[in-house]
Amino acid sequence: PEILNFTFPINAGEGFFFCLLSMCVSSFSRMIPMIVQFSILIILHSSLVLITTAEDYKCLPLVLRKTCCWINETYLARNVIIFASIMINFLGAIINILWCDLDKQLPFKNLTFNSSVYFTDICSYPEYFVFTGILAMVTCAVFLRLNSVLKLAVLLIMIAIYCFLTETIYASLFLQYDDINHNGDTDFLGTKEASLLLMAMFLLAVFYHGQQLEYTARLDFLWRGQAKEEINEMKELREHNENMLRNILPSHVARHFLEKDRDNEDLYSQSYDAVGVMFASIPGFADFYSQTEMNNQGVECLRLLNEIIADFDELLGEERFQDIEKIKTIGSTYMAVSGLSPEKQQCEDKWGHLCALADFSIALNESIQEINKHSFNNFELRIGISHGSVVAGVIGAKKPQYDIWGKTVNLASRMDSTGISGRIQVPEDTYLILKDRGFAFDYRGEIYVKGISEQEGKIKTYFLLGRVQPNPLTMQPRKLTGQYSLAAVVLGLVQSLNRQKQKQILNENNNSGIIKGHYNRRTLLTPGGSESAVQAEAADKTDLP
Repeated sequence: PEILNFTFPINAGEGFFFCLLSMCVSSFSRMIPMIVQFSILIILHSSLVLITTAEDYKCLPLVLRKTCCWINETYLARNVIIFASIMINFLGAIINILWCDLDKQLPFKNLTFNSSVYFTDICSYPEYFVFTGILAMVTCAVFLRLNSVLKLAVLLIMIAIYCFLTETIYASLFLQYDDINHNGDTDFLGTKEASLLLMAMFLLAVFYHGQQLEYTARLDFLWRGQAKEEINEMKELREHNENMLRNILPSHVARHFLEKDRDNEDLYSQSYDAVGVMFASIPGFADFYSQTEMNNQGVECLRLLNEIIADFDELLGEERFQDIEKIKTIGSTYMAVSGLSPEKQQCEDKWGHLCALADFSIALNESIQEINKHSFNNFELRIGISHGSVVAGVIGAKKPQYDIWGKTVNLASRMDSTGISGRIQVPEDTYLILKDRGFAFDYRGEIYVKGISEQEGKIKTYFLLGRVQPNPLTMQPRKLTGQYSLAAVVLGLVQSLNRQKQKQILNENNNSGIIKGHYNRRTLLTPGGSESAVQAEAADKTDLP
């Protein structure tokens, strides 16, 4: 539970005590007893203040500081300290009446009023004791966190003691005061009755004040809990949105839009001098795809393509391929780029990411062969790789799409379209970079490349056979990217929205007295091809318990 700091109320209680002291000094005629009694009470009050504030003073003994911490952390100990502070003030208020000597009071019934004779002692002012008692009662209101029922119990005890004293032992003080001031007239409310009524009014006021404080504290607690819950939901929703954005855009581009307030019409573009571009297509998929009743009008064909693309995306989650970004898929063609990260443009090994792209293309061939074993197909990839300068940018304000443009992109696409199934084709410039980095090639020859050969003539191309030297990062563990997959992000986003909808529905039904809920369902096609139930905006109504 939250530790309640009650040091200030203790100090305020001591302030009320000194108010009582000043009243007594100005009106009490017995100075020696007053000095003794208030010296004792001051010592008691100072001890309470010292115990409750010892934690803030390093010069005090360790035992005292530990005791202070224990009191602040223990509910019962705090209440004991509070009651002690209230009782000290109450004793300071009530002890004055105990000094009154009833035997020395004048027989007022047979005397005429003489102010010089009567008004020489504080005992001649019985309402004074009531006012000091009320001041002691107000001390309860200082302790804001004290339970209102406990406050009521303390106040009732104080009033009961006052009633006992005024109705029994010291009743003559009030009767004599009324006789002197009203000459025996009975058509008025007596001082004793008025004093008790005044105390009762203060009791109700302090109790009502405590009830209001409790209500405010409980409401504040609920509001803080609700605000904390809403902040967590907003944080969760923001994380889902950020993950969704990072699935659409590369990480450095997503940071560009998340870290700064941008206008929807702002254009993002970036030029790169050293990137690698890869196109990987499945030439046989067009012949494989058909819309018949056996494959559910082509749905099963798309399901298989979805599994292939999902496996390719899973490869990107490996540590060795962290420099590669997937750009898009066009039909059965997969496009990926390496070296887009700004850090890689300033790296000492300028073309290290191109080696990773070559390894990735080899891994794609291995992945498609594994898929063929399980799906009883004979798909082959046709891959083209090139490198050079490109321009990257985000097109679209409300539906952004990241893409790259340039001669390098066109050349990589032509390496794919003019290639051979099951082979990885690269131009001579790319071959010259990779051949000294542990890769083996087979010279194909000069081929005509549309859009480039018209100006530069035929292009010498090579087939990438594989690695001669092993990649030191091949055995690196994979990053845990499953939780950031698009399906996982969409699932979390929909669940978060549904929780908000259900909470809103429950609040509306609670306000109307009808406790009902709505649970929504939607099915999402995951990259693996399976259907997972996702709470969404559909339609069944269910009675909540």
